[in-house]
Amino acid sequence: MGNQACCAVKDSEANQTGNAELSKAEAVPVLDGGIKASKEEPIYEVMLDKSTGGKLGLDVDYMAERRVLPVMCITGGLAEQWNQNNPDKQISKGDSLISVNGIKGDVAVMLERCKTEKVLNLILAKKFNYDHLVADIENLVTTQGCGAILIRLSCNDAGVYKEGQGGCSNAAMRFTDGGESKFAANAGLPTVALSLLRPISDKYVPDLISHADLWALSSNVAIRVMSGPTITTRFGRPDAKSSAEGVSGQEGRLPDGDKGADHLRSIFHAKGFDDKAIVALSGRRTTGRKDLATSGFDGAWTEQPLKFDNSYYKELLAKTYTPETTSKGCSQNRHGASRTIMLASDKALVDDSTFKLHTESYANDQASWFNDFGLAWKKLQENGHVGLRDVL
Repeated sequence: MGNQACCAVKDSEANQTGNAELSKAEAVPVLDGGIKASKEEPIYEVMLDKSTGGKLGLDVDYMAERRVLPVMCITGGLAEQWNQNNPDKQISKGDSLISVNGIKGDVAVMLERCKTEKVLNLILAKKFNYDHLVADIENLVTTQGCGAILIRLSCNDAGVYKEGQGGCSNAAMRFTDGGESKFAANAGLPTVALSLLRPISDKYVPDLISHADLWALSSNVAIRVMSGPTITTRFGRPDAKSSAEGVSGQEGRLPDGDKGADHLRSIFHAKGFDDKAIVALSGRRTTGRKDLATSGFDGAWTEQPLKFDNSYYKELLAKTYTPETTSKGCSQNRHGASRTIMLASDKALVDDSTFKLHTESYANDQASWFNDFGLAWKKLQENGHVGLRDVL
């Protein structure tokens, strides 16, 4: 992308690639040790009776923006007694209250019921808080090697925003009845990326997190897991209720991989990014072997496509790329058994003199790139949103 991660195919290839049925196994080989179903019941019921005068003994973490009440600790009382009598349904730190006497979603009312009502019928979700969510994402990235496509998912969701024309990220491409899911730039995302995330989204959405926030968080976890910078995720992005709430087309919003510097500037200047930010965002292509598989490309941008570092810039400067006529017009280079590719939007970073200055800077100073990428990436993820919060 230029933040070129947003695009891997030309508009002319939309029908061929965007509509291709790409299975999870084809695009991202499943490795041993993938996400395993827990033997514990994920949802369980607890009955606590305060009518005899006993204290509840259950501390929860209340925040008005949440839909659940995470359990912070057991402090004795009825909760501890319940745990002693029900070893198969013990209330534990990290579980969350999702319903109190039939009230769900309104945490203020749920908390009030806990304080005032004598008999409490509690429904809890096991291992259901931010820390467990992050651990599940880390496991997915580590076992499936799918960090690159999770990064592109967040990028394309956020990238449809255009100053003055809206389109801020709202997870509209998750709908399969058309709209953003059919964009050429989104090839492989609905069929592969969302399939990979489905066990996590089925568990945590919507009670803990929205799809749009999950996509942003997953990309940032993937970047860190692949040795990249730690990027703070803020929360509060809404989900679209239908595909109609998405934008009608990618033109002018998401970049085309077969176009050069002028095109990148037209796309990203309109989003509030300068030339330096365009080059900084482009470096996300340092990862991508399995992401490329979803878009019909053979190869990788760098020699270590599962590591997030500044090798993208180094290889842009060090290798000689020649036009490839048999692989959708991308440029390529072969070194023995190794094959790395660059698109026209990548080559623009060395062909354009201003872009090249930043490319050379990032090739020589990874820490500088990490800093600039983190700032630009966070801005991209938050473009068009107000009132985002630091805590999930």
